[in-house]
Amino acid sequence: MILAMPRPDTSPRSQPRAAAAPQPWSQRAVFAAAVVAVGALGAAFAIAFRLGLHLGFTALLGGDDVLAAFARLPWTTRVALPTLGGLAAGIVTALAARRPGYGVGEVLEAVTVGRGQLPLPACLWKSAASFLAIVTGGSLGREGSIVQFGAGVGAAVGRRLGLTAHHARALVAVGTGAGFAAAYNTPIAAVLFVVEVVLGVATLGVVLPVVVGAVVATGLTRVALGGGPIYGARDFALTSPRELAAHLALGVAAGVLGPAFLGALGQGERLFQRLAAARPARGALGGLGVGLMACALPEVTGNGFEAIHRILDARFAAGMLALLLLGKGLATVSSVGSGSPGGVFTPTLFLGAALGGLVGRAALALPMVFGASVVPEGYALVGMAALTAATTHAPIMACVLVFELSGDYAIVLPLLLATAVATWVARLLRPGSVYTDELRRRGVAWEGSVAERLARAVRARDIMDLDPPTVPADAPIGSALAHLGSGHGRRVYVLDGATIRAIDLNAARDLWVGAAAGVAPDAAQTAGSVATAVPVAEVEDTLFDLNEKLWGVDFGEIPVRDPADPARVAGVVTRRALLGAFDRELLQRDLLLTRVVWSEGGRDRADYLELPEGQRVESIAPPGRLLGTRVQVGSLRASDRVTVVAVRQAAGGDPVWRDPEDATALRRGDRLLVIGDMARINALRGEA
Repeated sequence: MILAMPRPDTSPRSQPRAAAAPQPWSQRAVFAAAVVAVGALGAAFAIAFRLGLHLGFTALLGGDDVLAAFARLPWTTRVALPTLGGLAAGIVTALAARRPGYGVGEVLEAVTVGRGQLPLPACLWKSAASFLAIVTGGSLGREGSIVQFGAGVGAAVGRRLGLTAHHARALVAVGTGAGFAAAYNTPIAAVLFVVEVVLGVATLGVVLPVVVGAVVATGLTRVALGGGPIYGARDFALTSPRELAAHLALGVAAGVLGPAFLGALGQGERLFQRLAAARPARGALGGLGVGLMACALPEVTGNGFEAIHRILDARFAAGMLALLLLGKGLATVSSVGSGSPGGVFTPTLFLGAALGGLVGRAALALPMVFGASVVPEGYALVGMAALTAATTHAPIMACVLVFELSGDYAIVLPLLLATAVATWVARLLRPGSVYTDELRRRGVAWEGSVAERLARAVRARDIMDLDPPTVPADAPIGSALAHLGSGHGRRVYVLDGATIRAIDLNAARDLWVGAAAGVAPDAAQTAGSVATAVPVAEVEDTLFDLNEKLWGVDFGEIPVRDPADPARVAGVVTRRALLGAFDRELLQRDLLLTRVVWSEGGRDRADYLELPEGQRVESIAPPGRLLGTRVQVGSLRASDRVTVVAVRQAAGGDPVWRDPEDATALRRGDRLLVIGDMARINALRGEA
């Protein structure tokens, strides 16, 4: 068994926040350098991905204008190309599925709750699958892979450097913002995406690094690919205050369309999953759906970048906009539902532009109401922001995004109005956003404050003590009393089918007092006749559920039912364990418990362990005096009162944590996992 080392979701905190010492300059410098590195790596991947798509479109279609290229293709090629791309993406996704998956939902979980796994190899595999689907005309956005790779590289850098949990999660947020900024050339919107969508709250400890990462990523992307708004500079104006009523209606329409679109995506995913077909076959079927629609509407292919340009240039009539709204929605459902990885952000912008264009043309047709100078294309821009707000529940980010995409500040009032209304209506119709729906499908609650999310992320299975004393209901009362008399617990649990009851020390005391007074218990008396009802927890109960069940319970523990066998007690949750989990997760301290992860049977497993008072688990760089020597666990324990549990050595490929006895001579870049008093650990850290 090898203890897993600090990663965004599991690493031990360095010390109690209430008594946190200032970080040494060396740690601050390492973290600052890591922020710049993550921003640069996120930008490098975005540049490579975008250039790769350009080259791929040119090679397959004869140009990087997907819409124009598909319009030139014969209908057979229009059908075949997305089908083959979906098949190829399905094959690569099937390979990637053997490794831990990833998604924006897991990015949210990794940054805020601290439980998401973001292995870089899985990000690369699924980015390859996304590339294959997009380059062949799949209705997907490139931003998904770029954002998720940025988050993955942030997690990888945090692990590589052995940073604290706070810094590791911050780097995941930095990578997320860097990827978003590089994908759209919108640094401010990228920061707001992290704040509104990922974090849900602004904390300077995360926001400032995200700003730096976004600046680095945007600067590098502009140097490599050019600057300026990606949809070209626009100059639409609100010609009459009466038009605000039309933008209000647009916000309502977007607020209705957003939940409908998310519902269709979910239905499409469930429909494809019900098909008795392998993942590659489902991918091919989804691509076939896009190809068939492309025979009549080539505009539905790709992420919609070129079609949005045409909508903003007023090159589509109202009837065509309505067809594109329906066709693009169905094409995106077909691509996403079939399992092809990719983003839905840019397709959402497409749908919003089409919806806004329709509302703008309706306003233009009513000059007596809205005036004769209505510019429908301005409504298309507002529609992009409104539908984005309706699907992400992030109105400020959506406003700033469209402003940065177009450079048009004149529509700021309609933007604010429409996005606010769209978000309000969408939340009434569907509480979840496009990203939180993904979390709910995996059983992760996302409502409430960050503290509530953290509390809901810890379940009874994480903190329960195993193998509590149990007896069957028909057992003699003496067998139950023997358990309590041995001092192995304060309760013995009595099992009667699926019913779980308990005999506690109070009941036992009465029986013992009676026996001492010469009143022998009835020979026929059983454990079931003495046991009383107790609240029973389930393994998936959260800290909130457990707190309510423990509130009025004497002796401070409740049984946890085994989900595989309702007639068995899987463990008990004590009030002490509950307080420790609250201290660990909400207060971000290790005063009472530390969370430990280990590898067993090819899977990561976790538990909460109680350390001796004043002790901590830390990942540190080796002290300078130990460089060039092998770890001598006994000597270090004797001289420094610190125990080395594992060693991670940077040399020799992907570093893993090993038994200290198996490690070679220590070098710079290696890490030690140590347990000891915080002051002594800090003294060792200062020698590095």
